[in-house]
Amino acid sequence: MTPSSWHIGNWARGLALLLLALALAPLHAHAALVPLVAEAVELESQVEATKIEKQEHDAELDSLFAEFKTNADEARAILKKNASDYSVQNRTKLSQVRARLARDRDLADALATRGSLDTRILQARIDALGPPPAEGASEPGFMTERREELTKRLGTIQQPILRLRDAQVTAAVLVSELDETISDLTQRRLFQGGQSPIDPRLWVGSAKDVTSGITKAAAAANKAVAEHGAGYVTLGVLLVLGIVVGLPLFGVFARRFITRFVEKRLLSAGGVARRLVLTILLDSLLALVLGISLFLATLVLLAALIPLIGAESIGELAASFILAGIIIAIGHWLGRGVLMSPFPELRLITLPEEGARRALLIVRRIAYVLAAELVVANLEEYNLLGSDLSRLLSAMLVTLGAWLLWQLANSILEARRFWESRVGKSATDTQPDATLDFATPMARAIKVFALAAFIAALIGFALLARYIFAALLLSLGTICTAIYVHRSFALFVTSLTTGRLHRYRRVLHFLPLLSGIAATLLVIPVLAVIWGYSVYEIGDTLLALRNGVNFGEIRISAGDVFTFFIVFFIGFFVTRWLQRFLKVSIMPEFGMDAGAEAAIITFFGYIGITLSAVVAIATTGLDLSSLAFVAGALSIGLGFGLQSVVENFTSGILLLVERPIKVGDWIEVGEHSGIVRKIAVRSTHVETFDRHQIIIPNSQLITEVVKNRSFSAAPTRIVVPVGVAYGTDLENARSILLEIAQSNGKVLETPEPAVAIEGFGDSSINMKILAFVREATDGAPTASEIYFAIASRFAAEGIEIPFPQRDLHVRTLPDELIAKPGPA
Repeated sequence: MTPSSWHIGNWARGLALLLLALALAPLHAHAALVPLVAEAVELESQVEATKIEKQEHDAELDSLFAEFKTNADEARAILKKNASDYSVQNRTKLSQVRARLARDRDLADALATRGSLDTRILQARIDALGPPPAEGASEPGFMTERREELTKRLGTIQQPILRLRDAQVTAAVLVSELDETISDLTQRRLFQGGQSPIDPRLWVGSAKDVTSGITKAAAAANKAVAEHGAGYVTLGVLLVLGIVVGLPLFGVFARRFITRFVEKRLLSAGGVARRLVLTILLDSLLALVLGISLFLATLVLLAALIPLIGAESIGELAASFILAGIIIAIGHWLGRGVLMSPFPELRLITLPEEGARRALLIVRRIAYVLAAELVVANLEEYNLLGSDLSRLLSAMLVTLGAWLLWQLANSILEARRFWESRVGKSATDTQPDATLDFATPMARAIKVFALAAFIAALIGFALLARYIFAALLLSLGTICTAIYVHRSFALFVTSLTTGRLHRYRRVLHFLPLLSGIAATLLVIPVLAVIWGYSVYEIGDTLLALRNGVNFGEIRISAGDVFTFFIVFFIGFFVTRWLQRFLKVSIMPEFGMDAGAEAAIITFFGYIGITLSAVVAIATTGLDLSSLAFVAGALSIGLGFGLQSVVENFTSGILLLVERPIKVGDWIEVGEHSGIVRKIAVRSTHVETFDRHQIIIPNSQLITEVVKNRSFSAAPTRIVVPVGVAYGTDLENARSILLEIAQSNGKVLETPEPAVAIEGFGDSSINMKILAFVREATDGAPTASEIYFAIASRFAAEGIEIPFPQRDLHVRTLPDELIAKPGPA
């Protein structure tokens, strides 16, 4: 093949390839356009779906706003009327409207909060574009278009959020107003006076109610006799009475049998934890047996009363009787637990055996009275009992209950006197404030409330008397139940720490503290409900605690407070553990003295606690910059109010930094002398040589003169004076003293000890040993040892240690002076 033909062939092949590429280009383009078209179709469908979703969302919001408006209009119509236009029966309707508005308020707040996230995101995107151009300036067109687009979307999103906030605020105001109206109705009902029980008209009206009830019962009985026969009706009545009376009696005998069986066979053996569990189970079982027997008797009684009261009222009455039975069962259980528990730690009051049984009987009778009062109140509410008869029965029950409460208060005072007699008068006289006396003020408060309930019932305020009586008993029952449960749990945990879990005792001892806090947090809302706060108001309070309360620009919630304390305590315990780790494992490796180690560990503790507080505050999400103003104001107040405390704290920091004194030093401050044991935040603890603890404010150590015998690291010189008689060989005495000083193990070889003559005294030549010891605290013990050695060696060497002597000359008087009488 020639070169020309080769080139022609290559050119032909290139041309063919080019034509083939041009022919296939549309196909490649089509293949490349397929995903683009699909993406465009998908995007269009997403946009369409977004539009449909937005329309549905708008429709839901419109429906929601319409419901908000309906409930708000109903509340406005109610609030425009006077409170006197509403009767007590309207309270339920008002509560229902209030519940719907509270639900609307919470829903609007939740939706607005959820929508605020999108608002913040869009605002952040707008801020990311930078500030708008100043007047006369310009920016790229695409940025202007982007800013306008985001601003428009922000306005679109904020519109429903603003409507939701408006609905939330409106509902909140209406809820507050409805709460006031409901409270007014409740107070008007409580202070609605009536006839006094000593008024004959009330007794006449009650007699009419009784007569009317007997007439209805007789008519129902005659109807039953006509339908079923007298024998059948008589048998039914006797059967019902037998069951109603027999079931509670069976419960009482069953309780006694169970008590004797369990106490004889189970409670006499076993550990504290086992006996405690069995005791609680026994008390609970006894209460359960009584409650079941009363429940069955109630069902039989209500079934028999259907012909008299109708089937439509049976449900309400059944709930009332069941609640009354629960009150009686709780009264039996709680009274036995807090008055006659085999564990003295669980008894709220300590009485002798006879007094405890009498108090238990009083508690059970009070439970029966409260249950009867509850049944009477419900019968009146469902119009099954005449108003006159209901008020008379309430007054009589409250009077009986007030008398029983007075007896219970006397039992509490008797328990206080019994405890004082057991402790002894001497302890009471010497330590009058050793224990807090809760019994006396509690007994007085019970008497005051009992007297108030009796007076209210006597002057005709039956509902007020019922309210005081029931609220007092329910409050006492709630508090006593919480204390009993808490003490039982604490006793159970304590018994565990003495067994296999002894190694975890420090951790387990926190469990009773946590249970006490939990019981307190549970009891507070229950007491609030008992004394008139509605469940809705308690729920609003808890919701506000959960969502947070605004203090200026700071929002604090219960979760934030809980998080703060949890994080702070974790940091605190970690700091203490690290301090112990440093003291035990790290510091001994550096060979530091005790004072330096104490200073470093104390500084580390300050830093750890400060960091724990800062981290705890930051964990809650609080803005620390906003707290700077509060801290500044507090610092000014603390500077004036706690000036001495701040001064001592600052002085303590200076002592740790400059270290003029340290732990282990022998210091003298004024008339006090001793060893520094601890440099705390406010004061320094000094232990004298008599083992007395002296607490010295840190500021006194900074501002006053302090003699620190251990300040310098150089050896401490001791001086041991000794006298020898005139005529003693001084060189011999000097060599003996040097030998004694050099032979003592605590005397340093360098500087070497020396002996010098201090002077010539009246009866001795005064010499002294000058020696050095390593620590200041070694001076007195070393001097004592040298004195003992000197006495022993001088006695062996025959060297006399002189001491002052006096000669006494007695002269005999002449006989004539002795015989001559003195003046009369």
